[in-house]
Parts: sequence; structure tokens; C-alpha cells
Amino acid sequence: MTIDWSYSNARLYESCPRSLFYHYWQRTGANDDSEAADEQILYGQPGVGAVIGTAIHTALGEHISRWSRGEQTGLEIVRQVARDYIHEVFNNNSTVVSDATPESLVHTSDAHIGRFFRVIWPQFRDHRYILHEENCSFEVGSTKVWVRPDLCARDSGNFVITDWKSRQPAIFEDPSLQLRVYALWGHQQFEPDIDRISVQLVFTSDGRIERQSVEKEDLAQLNDRIAGDVLKWGDPNDRTNFPTDESFEKCSNCPYLHSCNAGQTTVTEGK
Repeated sequence: MTIDWSYSNARLYESCPRSLFYHYWQRTGANDDSEAADEQILYGQPGVGAVIGTAIHTALGEHISRWSRGEQTGLEIVRQVARDYIHEVFNNNSTVVSDATPESLVHTSDAHIGRFFRVIWPQFRDHRYILHEENCSFEVGSTKVWVRPDLCARDSGNFVITDWKSRQPAIFEDPSLQLRVYALWGHQQFEPDIDRISVQLVFTSDGRIERQSVEKEDLAQLNDRIAGDVLKWGDPNDRTNFPTDESFEKCSNCPYLHSCNAGQTTVTEGK
């Protein structure tokens, strides 16, 4: 038995190996990963950044769905999706953040979505839709690899993979790795010519688009990285393969803190 590889799994392991252990066993018992993640935000103890980010992604996902079906969409429709999501979070959870209000989060999400329609979307509206926000898997050797791209489309024959970002990546995140995984998937499933694959981050905070070039050598190195990660993770039944890497900041914000004695001790001693 091995753990499937994904960018999020790799990121979890690098932050704290034990968090990947808990994540794997929690998801193994869930019927749908995306629903489990949503429930954690709706009924757990989310931070402001998570609520805003998910609200914006949910709203943009609805916009892309409507656009792909030729249905009516637009600024106010999409803003309302984000507003409804934010109010749902607050209605189901009174402990989002002590100084946060629904109005303050709506103000922020409105600004991001307004910038999306004013600056970003005009560069996409003529693309040919392929898919968005689907859980897709492919094989690297004997390892199953998962991706969930925000938007895939064709533009003048090029296969364009886009990831929306509502904030700057955290210090432990590696968005270039995420984009390379998207490129590897796109190369296997859609576009044999690597020079016709475009991967990019799009920031709703300022309208910036960061494109990343990917070479065949990058994909070969990524194949090796994936095989090495899965070998290092080992048997998910063996907790000792996943040591803790405690710090007060990480542990106090970890969604698996209730299961981790080492993390609870770190948080208690750090107060």
C-alpha cells in the first residue's frame, strides 16, 4: 500500500510528515475529498484567508461553469456566489476569527472578483474551454498522481493550464512545483508537444499573471521526484514513517491538532 502523489500531499509532508499521515487516513474514510475540505471550512475553525480564498475559488468556478455552458454570467452573479458562501460560513461557525465580520470579507472578495472581471477575464473569454476543477489522475510509473486544475483551455492551439491565486504563496509552498505537475499531466493527457503547453498563476489580488516555461528536462526531474517521494513516504500504516516537525505556528493552525499529542504539547507550552 502506498499514498497517491499530489502537490498537496507533497506540501503537507514537507511542512510536517505527521500531517500527511493524519490527512491520508482522514481522507481514506471520506467519500469525497473536495466535500470533506469544504466541510472543514464550513463547520471547523477556518481563518480569514481560507474563507476568502475558498469563496473566490467557488465563485470563479461557478463563473467558468456558466461560461462553459453558454449560460448567463457576470460580475454581480459571481460576486453573489462568494457573498453567499461567506455568509454560510459565518452562519455555521461563530469562531472564524474574533475580529472578522462577514461584511469585511465580502468587501475583500468583491474587490478580487471585480479585478478578475476588469483585468483578468478579458484575456480568457476567447479561449476554448476544456475543463475546470476536476479531480484528474494519471500514472507515473506505478504511482497514481492527482491534479485539480482551476481551468484548462485552448488558446491559438496552445494548451493553457491556469491556477487562480487569491494571495501570495506561503513560505512552505512551491507554486512552480504545482505548475510542473500540471504540465506533466497535460503532456500525458492532452498535448504531446511540450512547447505548446502553457502553465500560469493568476493573482486576483492585483491581476498579475505569472507564466512558467517547462522543458522536457523539468518533467524528467519531476518523474524522479514523484517516485522518490512515494518511496520516502513508505507504508501509510506505519506512523513512524511520518515523524512530527513541531512549531507553535504550524501546530496551532494544523487541522489535525486534535489527533496529535506532540502538536498539542507544543501549542500548550508555547502559550
